[in-house]
Amino acid sequence: MNKKKTTRASLLAAGSMGIAVLAVGPTAAPALSTPALSTAAAPAAAGGGYLAPYFTAADLTGDREVTVDDLDLLVEAMGTTSTDASWPDVAPADLDADLVITVSDLAALSQRVLHDDGDFALVEASAVEMQKAMNAGVVTSVQLTQAYLDRIAAYDRTVVDTSPTGRALASIIATSDVALEAAAASDAARAVNGGPSSMLDGIPVLLKDNYDTVDMPTTAGCGCWEDNQTEDDAAMVEGLRADGAIILGKASLDEFAFGFTSQFSAGSEPGDTVYVASPYATDKTAGGSSGGTGAAIAANLGAIGFGTDTGGSIRVPSSYNQLVGVRPTVGLASRDGIVPLALSQDTGGPMTRSVSDAAIALDAVVGSDPADPVTADADDRAPESYTSYLDPEALAGVRIGYLASMLPNDLAVQRLWAQAVEDLEAQGATVEEISIDGIDPVLGEGSGSTNEFKHDLDDYIEAHLGESVAARSLRAIIDTGHIVPSRASTYDRREQVTAEEYDAWMESHTAVLEGGRALVTGALDDNDLDAIVYPSGRPYGTHSTNMRLSPNTGLPAVTVPMGQAVATDLSVTGAGVNLEFLGREYAEGDLLGMTYAYEQATAHRTTPELYGALAGDVLEGVGSDESATPGDGTVTISAPAKVKAGQEFTVTVEQDAADLYAYDLSIGFDPGAVTYVVDSAGTDDTGATYESTGEGEVAVTHTKLGTSPATSGETTLATLTFVATASGPTGLVVEELETVDSEGTATTVVEAADAEVAVRKVPTSHDVDQGDDKVSKGSKVSLVATVGAAGSIAPTGKVKVLVDGDVVRRAEVVDGVAETRFKARSLGRSKVIVRFLPADPFKKSKGKAVFRTVR
Repeated sequence: MNKKKTTRASLLAAGSMGIAVLAVGPTAAPALSTPALSTAAAPAAAGGGYLAPYFTAADLTGDREVTVDDLDLLVEAMGTTSTDASWPDVAPADLDADLVITVSDLAALSQRVLHDDGDFALVEASAVEMQKAMNAGVVTSVQLTQAYLDRIAAYDRTVVDTSPTGRALASIIATSDVALEAAAASDAARAVNGGPSSMLDGIPVLLKDNYDTVDMPTTAGCGCWEDNQTEDDAAMVEGLRADGAIILGKASLDEFAFGFTSQFSAGSEPGDTVYVASPYATDKTAGGSSGGTGAAIAANLGAIGFGTDTGGSIRVPSSYNQLVGVRPTVGLASRDGIVPLALSQDTGGPMTRSVSDAAIALDAVVGSDPADPVTADADDRAPESYTSYLDPEALAGVRIGYLASMLPNDLAVQRLWAQAVEDLEAQGATVEEISIDGIDPVLGEGSGSTNEFKHDLDDYIEAHLGESVAARSLRAIIDTGHIVPSRASTYDRREQVTAEEYDAWMESHTAVLEGGRALVTGALDDNDLDAIVYPSGRPYGTHSTNMRLSPNTGLPAVTVPMGQAVATDLSVTGAGVNLEFLGREYAEGDLLGMTYAYEQATAHRTTPELYGALAGDVLEGVGSDESATPGDGTVTISAPAKVKAGQEFTVTVEQDAADLYAYDLSIGFDPGAVTYVVDSAGTDDTGATYESTGEGEVAVTHTKLGTSPATSGETTLATLTFVATASGPTGLVVEELETVDSEGTATTVVEAADAEVAVRKVPTSHDVDQGDDKVSKGSKVSLVATVGAAGSIAPTGKVKVLVDGDVVRRAEVVDGVAETRFKARSLGRSKVIVRFLPADPFKKSKGKAVFRTVR
């Protein structure tokens, strides 16, 4: 309905949980908790809020997020049209673009609140979904953390693949003993502050075990460093903890990040080797060197993961395990406190199940760090939040190039590549083949891992290695024998690199990298391109030198699932293949926007069937019954058939709902017969409820919050309390009901239902006080008549005073009391009768008194 309401009060729906909202500005929006809106404010979000355009474009309060505060403003503005002076204030929330603010706009705006009180499923849950569920009180950080620990215990070292070649994942080296304590602290802070401090607050994160952590040793996958307990966190880990992330554990890796097969010796006997398996085909490697992170995140053993990439170590396992992987610009995030492989190309980044998670994770770890001089420009080059690029239309108008030489001669990849080009173009991108003269030497340049490893490892050992570690050089590491045996010769070759060889390599290698960056950036500019795309590899394999384009130029790359092999591809059925986007330095935001749009349009990622939900991985919501049978939309209104005047009574409006997300309900009544008890409106549905009143009308506006499930089946739209004020029959009618379903479709019905109430007159009683029992003849007798009645309204009318049958006075009854005086005329005993002559809705009554008149 479009009519404006004169007053609106914000109420809490009966039975709903507190509404927690994410802080993105100087303070958090207030939390809604029983029974009214709290004014408590949370501190500013340390890592920024979720600034994806969908969640910010309709903001009305200027804090760049949609919260209950925005709903409050919009409800007050319902009925506002484009011709009203206040239209500019609410126009962003006219989400159906019909130039008038209605309940449809309220529903659409509410869906942008980070809140979901429905059932929560841990498997494949994103950070956004976790925050919504925590905001709604469905799940806590402690529950999330425990659930992931349970999954690690149940799945990681258990062979669940019953095929002859099945293997355990072996993706986790250690779990944190303090993770649950940190999660409890996060939950407590959320309760106090009314919401999370950032989008990572309370989210369990797994780290590749070459990131230093103060609460777990950093082994780099080597049995020789099992007691490497560092005194501080890696710089990126500090950023994660500052944003409230829960460091869940350390993921396995190819020892010292050497290669793509993820073999490690940590936790095993000297001479033994442990292999990390892909959760999609456990007889295949999970890729490397960040294979443990890839396998664990793909199998839902953690929410978000971090790896490192020198020559493909984030992107290869991301492709093998159908994940999003970000290799940032070298210099965007500090490598301090990460065990190095080759600092000329090393960089750390997120590995996640969605682009949104990658953007959220990247926000926490970027920035300048004096301990890593290459990050000097990071503070100036990083945006406020990478989530601001998450636009499903980000591919529209984008120009993308590719090199034919980077396309493998593989049936699966050729099919998936052709489909990817079609999908990109369907989203508005232009995709064209390009050539880059001089690219071959850039792609032909090898990794710095051979010539740089010993030098860079010595620096790490001096600055970070735990004091109790005995193996304090590459030679000492080799001599322990507690390494992957097949790596001994490789380590030996690296150990023999001289300072002169290192210096010569760095001079030539740096020149190639700098030239490569200039060459590819020039190609992007000359061809007016936003990105270069190419397959990250082929099913469980790499292709040629594709993985070198990013590390040999220092330019950022984001890889995203492109699809899976099928039987006719003559490959490993179900094996993932990723599409990689490379852009200009520090253009991670643009790349995340493009990959987000591609991901949203294609949704290629699948869940490993072997690692499904455990008992307890699905938590029942606190909102609507998602299993309820949809109704036919019938509306009923019920009220007592008979009430006494002055009595409060309840009116209930119900609907047999089919798919009810929001509604605006107007109930009409005769204000001369009944009075509405202000602020008495309620509903058994969860969400935000508002009440408005007018002459002979009360309206209830209600909306679900965020992606909370719509209501189906018998639903109480409103319970309202009235007081009967006049006798006789009176009616209440559902004058208009406008409903909005979860898809935004609005339906309006008028005079949907009515109810009749018979109001009976209320009996009254008297108390008469005439003062002294004896009075002198001729003196004045003061009389007070108090008329009582059951109920909440005081009797009104007149009283007639009779003395010995003669009428001596009449008086008005005001608030149930009449006062009068008369002269005592006859000696002796006198009988007083006070008759109550009522106004509606009271019944007659009388009271008596006796006094004696003397001389």
